[in-house]
Amino acid sequence: AGQWGGTRAGVALRTTLSELGCLPVSAMIHIPKAQEVLNSDGNIVVASEESDEVERWQKYCSRTFSQLEWWAVAACNHRELVDPFDESPAFGKAPSQRNAP
Repeated sequence: AGQWGGTRAGVALRTTLSELGCLPVSAMIHIPKAQEVLNSDGNIVVASEESDEVERWQKYCSRTFSQLEWWAVAACNHRELVDPFDESPAFGKAPSQRNAP
């Protein structure tokens, strides 16, 4: 799969996640060779004290986290106006209920 295998898997999962009711954001975080970028605690590995790597990674990831936060706030605000289960109730019998009439 190589260093971009996870990226290809993430792209392929987007439709599955959407079908499950998730709202994947358009911005994705790609970290090739993550074992070289992150330590075992999940912190960014810094080559030297003068390095701006932490700031660069934070800036890179901020677009995704901003989109995720926007969707979370929007969904929370809309839920106060409309109960999603009133609009689209859960299936009560079988998966065949998904079939068009």
